[in-house]
Amino acid sequence: MVIKEENKNRLSFALMNLMHGMKKGMEECCGECGDISEKEFIIINLVGQSKHLKMTEIAENLSAPVSTITSLVDKLVEKNYLTRYHSNEDRRVVLVTLALKGTDSFDNFNAHKEDATTTILSGFSAQEQKNLIEYLERIPILLEKNK
Repeated sequence: MVIKEENKNRLSFALMNLMHGMKKGMEECCGECGDISEKEFIIINLVGQSKHLKMTEIAENLSAPVSTITSLVDKLVEKNYLTRYHSNEDRRVVLVTLALKGTDSFDNFNAHKEDATTTILSGFSAQEQKNLIEYLERIPILLEKNK
């Protein structure tokens, strides 16, 4: 398959703009919380999606050492975004769940995400929406194959 240089440049530029926009959105959400970093924000959202996670699951999901995650979770527990507790089945297992402040941040993020997806999809017909989603879902698969 022949790939035009112009298409490579346009795709690269479009992806950079998309990543910049997503980073800006994350910074806005962090700013609204006032006292969390982007890494802490990612952990809050990861835990919020799962309701509760093991510390090791957070580390695996973020491809980070457990010691790094422990440090970040410690800060989020201190700031009342997360609650940490031991599993009833195995006391060695440490679980993390959202505290009230974390739930508020997670809900705020979801509201921003809902607005953004509605704004994006409203610019496309139903068929274009379907195609866009299929193409975006295919990108990580293609990148993974290339490793």
